[in-house]
Amino acid sequence: MKDVHTATGRPIRVVMVVPPATELDPADALERTPTLVRTLRELTADGRVEVTACCATTAARATIDGGGWRASFVPAPDLAAAVAAERPDVVHVHGTGFVRTLRALDRTLPRHTGLVVQHHGEPPGPLRNRLAHRALRGRVDAWAFTGAMHGQAEPFRAAGIVRRHDRVVEVLEAASLLEASDVLPVTSPVLDGAPAVLWVGRLIESKDPVTAVRAFGLVADRLPAAVLHLLATDRTEEPAVRAAIAALGALAPRVHVHDPVDHAEMTGWYLAADVVLSTSRREGSGYSLIEAMTEGCIPVATGLPSHRSIVGDALPTFEPGDDVGAADLLIRAVGVDRDALRRDAAQRLSWAFVVEQLVGVYRQVLRPIET
Repeated sequence: MKDVHTATGRPIRVVMVVPPATELDPADALERTPTLVRTLRELTADGRVEVTACCATTAARATIDGGGWRASFVPAPDLAAAVAAERPDVVHVHGTGFVRTLRALDRTLPRHTGLVVQHHGEPPGPLRNRLAHRALRGRVDAWAFTGAMHGQAEPFRAAGIVRRHDRVVEVLEAASLLEASDVLPVTSPVLDGAPAVLWVGRLIESKDPVTAVRAFGLVADRLPAAVLHLLATDRTEEPAVRAAIAALGALAPRVHVHDPVDHAEMTGWYLAADVVLSTSRREGSGYSLIEAMTEGCIPVATGLPSHRSIVGDALPTFEPGDDVGAADLLIRAVGVDRDALRRDAAQRLSWAFVVEQLVGVYRQVLRPIET
Protein backbone atom coordinates (compact mmCIF):
# COMPACT_ATOMS: atom_id res chain seq x y z
CA MET A 1 0.00 0.00 0.00
CA LYS A 2 1.39 3.43 -0.89
CA ASP A 3 0.40 6.93 -1.85
CA VAL A 4 -0.05 6.77 -5.62
CA HIS A 5 0.29 10.54 -5.89
CA THR A 6 3.77 10.49 -4.37
CA ALA A 7 4.71 7.61 -6.62
CA THR A 8 3.40 9.06 -9.89
CA GLY A 9 3.39 12.79 -9.26
CA ARG A 10 -0.08 13.08 -10.82
CA PRO A 11 -2.50 15.72 -9.53
CA ILE A 12 -5.01 14.85 -6.84
CA ARG A 13 -8.40 14.26 -8.43
CA VAL A 14 -10.97 16.30 -6.52
CA VAL A 15 -14.70 16.57 -7.08
CA MET A 16 -16.46 19.48 -5.44
CA VAL A 17 -20.10 18.68 -4.73
CA VAL A 18 -22.74 21.43 -4.64
CA PRO A 19 -25.92 19.69 -3.41
CA PRO A 20 -28.65 22.39 -3.50
CA ALA A 21 -30.61 21.60 -6.66
CA THR A 22 -30.74 24.66 -8.90
CA GLU A 23 -33.46 25.53 -11.39
CA LEU A 24 -31.17 27.97 -13.18
CA ASP A 25 -29.46 27.52 -16.49
CA PRO A 26 -25.96 26.16 -15.72
CA ALA A 27 -24.20 29.30 -16.92
CA ASP A 28 -26.49 31.45 -14.78
CA ALA A 29 -25.98 29.15 -11.80
CA LEU A 30 -22.22 29.54 -12.03
CA GLU A 31 -22.57 33.29 -12.40
CA ARG A 32 -24.48 33.27 -9.09
CA THR A 33 -21.64 31.37 -7.37
CA PRO A 34 -18.53 33.41 -8.25
CA THR A 35 -16.50 32.19 -5.28
CA LEU A 36 -16.96 28.56 -6.38
CA VAL A 37 -15.86 29.41 -9.92
CA ARG A 38 -12.85 31.35 -8.68
CA THR A 39 -11.85 28.46 -6.41
CA LEU A 40 -12.04 26.04 -9.33
CA ARG A 41 -9.92 28.36 -11.47
CA GLU A 42 -7.31 28.93 -8.78
CA LEU A 43 -6.93 25.23 -7.98
CA THR A 44 -6.59 24.43 -11.67
CA ALA A 45 -3.97 27.12 -12.18
CA ASP A 46 -2.00 25.81 -9.21
CA GLY A 47 -1.63 22.42 -10.90
CA ARG A 48 -1.52 20.15 -7.86
CA VAL A 49 -5.23 19.37 -8.11
CA GLU A 50 -7.39 18.23 -11.01
CA VAL A 51 -10.82 19.55 -10.08
CA THR A 52 -14.39 19.04 -11.25
CA ALA A 53 -17.61 20.37 -9.79
CA CYS A 54 -20.77 18.27 -9.61
CA CYS A 55 -23.87 20.41 -9.06
CA ALA A 56 -27.41 19.22 -8.47
CA THR A 57 -30.03 20.48 -10.90
CA THR A 58 -33.75 20.08 -11.46
CA ALA A 59 -33.20 20.33 -15.22
CA ALA A 60 -31.47 18.09 -17.74
CA ARG A 61 -27.82 17.12 -17.49
CA ALA A 62 -25.31 19.65 -18.77
CA THR A 63 -21.58 20.28 -18.62
CA ILE A 64 -19.67 23.54 -18.73
CA ASP A 65 -16.01 23.50 -19.70
CA GLY A 66 -14.16 26.15 -17.74
CA GLY A 67 -10.81 25.67 -19.43
CA GLY A 68 -9.00 23.13 -17.28
CA TRP A 69 -11.95 22.48 -14.97
CA ARG A 70 -15.48 21.26 -15.58
CA ALA A 71 -18.83 21.82 -13.91
CA SER A 72 -21.34 19.02 -14.40
CA PHE A 73 -25.01 19.65 -13.65
CA VAL A 74 -26.77 16.44 -12.71
CA PRO A 75 -30.30 15.66 -11.46
CA ALA A 76 -30.13 15.36 -7.68
CA PRO A 77 -30.97 11.61 -7.53
CA ASP A 78 -28.00 10.89 -9.82
CA LEU A 79 -25.51 13.16 -8.09
CA ALA A 80 -23.63 10.53 -6.08
CA ALA A 81 -23.27 8.22 -9.09
CA ALA A 82 -21.95 11.11 -11.19
CA VAL A 83 -19.39 11.93 -8.50
CA ALA A 84 -18.23 8.32 -8.29
CA ALA A 85 -17.93 8.15 -12.09
CA GLU A 86 -15.22 10.81 -11.91
CA ARG A 87 -13.07 8.34 -9.89
CA PRO A 88 -11.99 11.04 -7.44
CA ASP A 89 -9.28 10.74 -4.83
CA VAL A 90 -11.11 13.29 -2.68
CA VAL A 91 -14.72 14.49 -2.63
CA HIS A 92 -15.31 17.97 -1.21
CA VAL A 93 -18.94 18.63 -0.23
CA HIS A 94 -19.99 22.26 0.20
CA GLY A 95 -22.42 22.53 3.11
CA THR A 96 -22.89 20.43 6.24
CA GLY A 97 -26.65 20.05 6.06
CA PHE A 98 -27.03 17.75 3.06
CA VAL A 99 -27.35 14.45 4.89
CA ARG A 100 -29.09 12.62 2.04
CA THR A 101 -26.26 13.53 -0.30
CA LEU A 102 -23.69 12.35 2.23
CA ARG A 103 -25.59 9.10 2.72
CA ALA A 104 -25.69 8.52 -1.04
CA LEU A 105 -21.97 9.28 -1.34
CA ASP A 106 -21.26 6.86 1.52
CA ARG A 107 -23.08 4.09 -0.36
CA THR A 108 -21.51 4.90 -3.72
CA LEU A 109 -17.89 5.91 -3.18
CA PRO A 110 -15.05 3.43 -2.70
CA ARG A 111 -13.70 3.36 0.84
CA HIS A 112 -10.35 4.78 -0.27
CA THR A 113 -11.97 8.03 -1.45
CA GLY A 114 -11.35 10.86 1.00
CA LEU A 115 -14.38 12.90 2.05
CA VAL A 116 -14.24 16.56 3.14
CA VAL A 117 -17.32 18.48 4.30
CA GLN A 118 -17.11 22.29 4.44
CA HIS A 119 -19.22 24.57 6.59
CA HIS A 120 -20.64 27.73 5.00
CA GLY A 121 -22.32 29.42 7.94
CA GLU A 122 -25.31 27.10 8.39
CA PRO A 123 -26.37 25.91 11.90
CA PRO A 124 -26.23 22.22 12.85
CA GLY A 125 -29.84 21.73 11.74
CA PRO A 126 -32.88 19.94 13.21
CA LEU A 127 -32.72 16.82 15.35
CA ARG A 128 -33.43 14.45 12.45
CA ASN A 129 -30.39 15.81 10.59
CA ARG A 130 -28.22 15.47 13.65
CA LEU A 131 -29.26 11.86 14.17
CA ALA A 132 -28.63 11.04 10.53
CA HIS A 133 -25.22 12.69 10.75
CA ARG A 134 -24.26 10.51 13.67
CA ALA A 135 -24.70 7.43 11.51
CA LEU A 136 -22.40 8.92 8.86
CA ARG A 137 -19.79 10.87 10.79
CA GLY A 138 -17.27 8.03 10.74
CA ARG A 139 -17.15 8.38 6.94
CA VAL A 140 -16.16 12.06 6.93
CA ASP A 141 -12.38 12.46 6.89
CA ALA A 142 -12.26 16.20 7.57
CA TRP A 143 -14.65 18.95 8.61
CA ALA A 144 -13.60 22.36 7.25
CA PHE A 145 -14.56 25.64 8.93
CA THR A 146 -13.52 29.27 8.68
CA GLY A 147 -12.73 29.94 12.32
CA ALA A 148 -12.11 26.33 13.31
CA MET A 149 -9.20 27.42 15.52
CA HIS A 150 -11.53 29.80 17.37
CA GLY A 151 -14.46 27.47 18.04
CA GLN A 152 -16.58 27.58 14.87
CA ALA A 153 -17.02 23.80 15.05
CA GLU A 154 -18.20 23.77 18.68
CA PRO A 155 -21.96 23.88 17.93
CA PHE A 156 -21.45 20.84 15.68
CA ARG A 157 -19.56 19.05 18.43
CA ALA A 158 -22.31 19.91 20.93
CA ALA A 159 -24.88 18.53 18.48
CA GLY A 160 -22.97 15.24 18.19
CA ILE A 161 -22.26 15.74 14.48
CA VAL A 162 -18.50 16.26 14.86
CA ARG A 163 -16.80 14.03 17.37
CA ARG A 164 -14.00 15.23 19.64
CA HIS A 165 -11.37 13.18 17.82
CA ASP A 166 -12.57 14.04 14.29
CA ARG A 167 -10.27 16.02 12.03
CA VAL A 168 -11.40 19.68 12.02
CA VAL A 169 -9.43 21.96 9.71
CA GLU A 170 -9.14 25.71 9.23
CA VAL A 171 -9.92 27.03 5.76
CA LEU A 172 -10.56 30.52 4.49
CA GLU A 173 -13.93 30.26 2.72
CA ALA A 174 -12.83 32.56 -0.09
CA ALA A 175 -10.54 35.47 -0.86
CA SER A 176 -11.58 38.79 -2.38
CA LEU A 177 -13.19 38.83 -5.81
CA LEU A 178 -12.29 42.51 -6.20
CA GLU A 179 -9.30 43.72 -8.13
CA ALA A 180 -6.78 44.84 -5.52
CA SER A 181 -5.52 48.38 -5.96
CA ASP A 182 -3.66 51.06 -4.02
CA VAL A 183 -4.94 53.81 -6.32
CA LEU A 184 -8.44 55.24 -6.01
CA PRO A 185 -10.49 54.43 -9.12
CA VAL A 186 -11.94 57.47 -10.86
CA THR A 187 -15.43 56.29 -9.86
CA SER A 188 -14.54 56.12 -6.15
CA PRO A 189 -16.81 57.96 -3.72
CA VAL A 190 -15.50 60.78 -1.58
CA LEU A 191 -16.10 59.63 1.98
CA ASP A 192 -15.97 62.38 4.57
CA GLY A 193 -14.32 61.70 7.89
CA ALA A 194 -11.01 61.32 9.61
CA PRO A 195 -11.35 58.47 10.06
CA ALA A 196 -14.03 57.55 7.55
CA VAL A 197 -15.71 54.50 9.11
CA LEU A 198 -17.50 52.17 6.69
CA TRP A 199 -20.18 49.62 7.65
CA VAL A 200 -21.29 47.30 4.83
CA GLY A 201 -24.27 44.96 4.81
CA ARG A 202 -27.98 44.45 5.10
CA LEU A 203 -29.96 46.43 7.65
CA ILE A 204 -31.16 43.31 9.42
CA GLU A 205 -31.04 42.10 13.01
CA SER A 206 -28.19 39.62 12.57
CA LYS A 207 -25.92 42.33 11.11
CA ASP A 208 -26.84 44.61 14.04
CA PRO A 209 -26.42 48.04 12.43
CA VAL A 210 -27.92 49.72 15.52
CA THR A 211 -24.86 48.74 17.55
CA ALA A 212 -22.68 50.34 14.86
CA VAL A 213 -24.56 53.63 15.25
CA ARG A 214 -24.43 53.50 19.04
CA ALA A 215 -20.71 52.69 19.05
CA PHE A 216 -20.07 55.66 16.79
CA GLY A 217 -22.04 57.89 19.15
CA LEU A 218 -19.80 56.84 22.03
CA VAL A 219 -16.62 57.61 20.12
CA ALA A 220 -17.62 60.73 18.22
CA ASP A 221 -16.38 63.16 20.88
CA ARG A 222 -12.98 61.46 21.02
CA LEU A 223 -12.73 61.41 17.22
CA PRO A 224 -14.26 64.80 16.41
CA ALA A 225 -13.67 64.49 12.64
CA ALA A 226 -14.91 60.89 12.30
CA VAL A 227 -17.88 60.06 10.08
CA LEU A 228 -19.82 56.78 9.91
CA HIS A 229 -20.99 55.56 6.49
CA LEU A 230 -23.58 52.77 6.34
CA LEU A 231 -23.59 51.17 2.89
CA ALA A 232 -26.84 49.29 3.17
CA THR A 233 -28.79 46.83 1.04
CA ASP A 234 -31.78 45.13 2.72
CA ARG A 235 -33.61 47.87 4.66
CA THR A 236 -35.63 45.71 7.10
CA GLU A 237 -34.19 47.40 10.19
CA GLU A 238 -34.02 50.89 8.68
CA PRO A 239 -36.60 52.40 11.08
CA ALA A 240 -34.55 51.23 14.08
CA VAL A 241 -31.35 52.51 12.47
CA ARG A 242 -32.90 55.91 11.71
CA ALA A 243 -34.14 56.11 15.31
CA ALA A 244 -30.65 55.31 16.63
CA ILE A 245 -29.18 58.00 14.38
CA ALA A 246 -31.76 60.54 15.53
CA ALA A 247 -30.92 59.69 19.16
CA LEU A 248 -27.39 60.98 18.55
CA GLY A 249 -28.76 64.50 18.47
CA ALA A 250 -26.14 66.97 17.26
CA LEU A 251 -23.94 64.08 16.10
CA ALA A 252 -26.60 62.66 13.75
CA PRO A 253 -25.34 64.54 10.64
CA ARG A 254 -22.08 62.62 10.94
CA VAL A 255 -23.83 59.32 10.13
CA HIS A 256 -24.77 58.70 6.50
CA VAL A 257 -26.91 55.88 5.08
CA HIS A 258 -25.92 55.14 1.47
CA ASP A 259 -27.76 53.19 -1.20
CA PRO A 260 -26.15 49.94 -2.36
CA VAL A 261 -23.69 49.91 -5.25
CA ASP A 262 -22.53 47.26 -7.71
CA HIS A 263 -20.02 44.88 -6.21
CA ALA A 264 -17.34 45.91 -8.70
CA GLU A 265 -17.47 49.44 -7.24
CA MET A 266 -16.58 48.27 -3.74
CA THR A 267 -12.83 48.58 -4.32
CA GLY A 268 -13.26 52.34 -4.40
CA TRP A 269 -15.35 52.37 -1.23
CA TYR A 270 -12.79 50.36 0.72
CA LEU A 271 -9.93 52.52 -0.53
CA ALA A 272 -11.84 55.68 0.38
CA ALA A 273 -12.57 54.43 3.91
CA ASP A 274 -10.10 54.15 6.77
CA VAL A 275 -11.89 51.65 9.00
CA VAL A 276 -14.37 48.87 8.25
CA LEU A 277 -16.80 48.19 11.10
CA SER A 278 -18.60 44.83 11.34
CA THR A 279 -21.19 44.33 14.08
CA SER A 280 -22.52 40.96 12.87
CA ARG A 281 -23.93 38.56 15.44
CA ARG A 282 -23.64 35.49 13.17
CA GLU A 283 -21.31 34.78 10.26
CA GLY A 284 -19.89 31.70 8.60
CA SER A 285 -17.12 33.77 7.07
CA GLY A 286 -16.94 37.53 6.48
CA TYR A 287 -16.56 38.53 2.82
CA SER A 288 -16.72 42.27 3.43
CA LEU A 289 -13.96 42.00 6.04
CA ILE A 290 -11.79 40.02 3.64
CA GLU A 291 -12.39 42.49 0.83
CA ALA A 292 -11.83 45.53 3.01
CA MET A 293 -8.64 44.23 4.60
CA THR A 294 -7.27 43.29 1.18
CA GLU A 295 -7.56 46.98 0.32
CA GLY A 296 -5.91 48.01 3.59
CA CYS A 297 -9.06 49.00 5.47
CA ILE A 298 -8.60 48.59 9.26
CA PRO A 299 -11.04 45.99 10.71
CA VAL A 300 -13.10 46.58 13.85
CA ALA A 301 -15.22 43.45 14.16
CA THR A 302 -17.22 41.26 16.50
CA GLY A 303 -15.35 38.32 17.98
CA LEU A 304 -17.12 35.61 16.02
CA PRO A 305 -14.87 32.62 15.29
CA SER A 306 -14.73 33.39 11.57
CA HIS A 307 -14.02 37.08 12.21
CA ARG A 308 -11.20 36.27 14.62
CA SER A 309 -9.63 34.04 11.99
CA ILE A 310 -9.91 36.74 9.32
CA VAL A 311 -8.81 39.71 11.45
CA GLY A 312 -5.80 37.86 12.85
CA ASP A 313 -3.48 40.07 14.86
CA ALA A 314 -4.57 43.36 13.28
CA LEU A 315 -6.73 44.28 16.29
CA PRO A 316 -8.64 42.54 19.08
CA THR A 317 -12.36 41.98 18.53
CA PHE A 318 -15.44 42.91 20.58
CA GLU A 319 -18.41 40.91 21.76
CA PRO A 320 -21.58 41.12 19.64
CA GLY A 321 -23.78 43.95 20.86
CA ASP A 322 -20.97 45.57 22.87
CA ASP A 323 -21.06 49.17 21.67
CA VAL A 324 -18.54 50.26 24.33
CA GLY A 325 -16.03 47.62 23.18
CA ALA A 326 -16.55 48.61 19.57
CA ALA A 327 -16.01 52.28 20.41
CA ASP A 328 -12.73 51.53 22.18
CA LEU A 329 -11.49 49.59 19.16
CA LEU A 330 -12.45 52.41 16.81
CA ILE A 331 -10.05 54.60 18.79
CA ARG A 332 -7.30 51.99 18.53
CA ALA A 333 -7.88 51.46 14.81
CA VAL A 334 -6.62 54.97 14.07
CA GLY A 335 -3.10 53.88 15.00
CA VAL A 336 -2.93 50.76 12.81
CA ASP A 337 -0.55 50.89 9.83
CA ARG A 338 -2.67 50.50 6.70
CA ASP A 339 0.23 49.39 4.49
CA ALA A 340 1.26 46.73 7.01
CA LEU A 341 -2.31 45.49 7.13
CA ARG A 342 -2.44 45.26 3.34
CA ARG A 343 0.79 43.24 3.30
CA ASP A 344 -0.58 40.87 5.94
CA ALA A 345 -3.83 40.44 4.02
CA ALA A 346 -1.89 39.70 0.84
CA GLN A 347 -0.46 36.68 2.67
CA ARG A 348 -3.31 35.43 4.86
CA LEU A 349 -6.39 36.44 2.87
CA SER A 350 -5.25 35.70 -0.68
CA TRP A 351 -6.39 33.14 -3.20
CA ALA A 352 -2.92 31.59 -3.02
CA PHE A 353 -3.55 31.01 0.70
CA VAL A 354 -7.00 29.51 0.02
CA VAL A 355 -5.43 27.08 -2.46
CA GLU A 356 -2.60 26.16 -0.09
CA GLN A 357 -5.07 25.38 2.67
CA LEU A 358 -7.29 23.27 0.42
CA VAL A 359 -4.40 21.30 -1.08
CA GLY A 360 -3.16 20.69 2.46
CA VAL A 361 -6.55 19.34 3.51
CA TYR A 362 -6.79 17.10 0.44
CA ARG A 363 -3.36 15.67 1.18
CA GLN A 364 -4.37 14.98 4.75
CA VAL A 365 -7.38 12.89 3.73
CA LEU A 366 -5.76 10.92 0.89
CA ARG A 367 -5.99 7.23 1.62
CA PRO A 368 -3.45 4.62 0.49
CA ILE A 369 -4.28 2.92 -2.80
CA GLU A 370 -3.13 -0.50 -3.95
CA THR A 371 -0.57 -0.13 -6.76
